[in-house]
Amino acid sequence: MRSLIAGGVLLVMLGGCSAGILADQPSRGDPDTCLALFQSYDRAVRTYPANAFGSDDNPAPMVPGPVSRPARLLIKEGCRTSSADLDGLPELAARLAGHQVVNSGATIRPTVVHVGIVTGIEDEREVTRFFRGLGYGTRGTGAPTLGRRLYVGTFTSQGALDEAMAIAREAGFVAPMATTRTRL
Repeated sequence: MRSLIAGGVLLVMLGGCSAGILADQPSRGDPDTCLALFQSYDRAVRTYPANAFGSDDNPAPMVPGPVSRPARLLIKEGCRTSSADLDGLPELAARLAGHQVVNSGATIRPTVVHVGIVTGIEDEREVTRFFRGLGYGTRGTGAPTLGRRLYVGTFTSQGALDEAMAIAREAGFVAPMATTRTRL
C-alpha cells in the first residue's frame, strides 16, 4: 500500500515539475517588445563589438559581456523563431510561387530586412531557400547564444521593403525590422 501511495505522490510531483518546465518555455513574443529588444541587442553589439561575449583569448568570460542581457531577454520574451513557427513555410512558398520583387512607392536609401533569428542550421537553410525562391538576396550570420540571424534585401523602394516585411511575418517571424546598418 505504501508503494502505491509513494508512486501516486511521485506522479503528482512529476506532473507539477513538467507543468513548471512548460510554463518556463518562452511563448511567442509580442512583436513590439521583440522589435525593441532586437534594437537594444543591435545597439549593444555596435557599442561593444570586440568584447560582447568575451575575446578570442577568453571566449567564455566569468562575467558575461554587455550583450548577454539583451540576448537573454530576446530568448526569455520568445523573440527567436523556432522550427514549429516555420511549419507553414512550404505552403506559403507554393502560394507565392512566381513571386517577383517589384520596386514601388517612394525611393529609399538601400535597406535590408532583419527577418529574425532561427535556432538551427536546418531552419536557416530552409528559410534561405524560401526567400531566394522569391527572388530575394539573403545572408545569415551567427549570433552567439541566440542562433542564426537572417537578412533579406537589399531594397531601394518602400513598397518592396514593406512587402518583404509582410512576407517575413507571414512566414513565421515575430518582428522583422528594417536596417540600413547591414549590407548583403
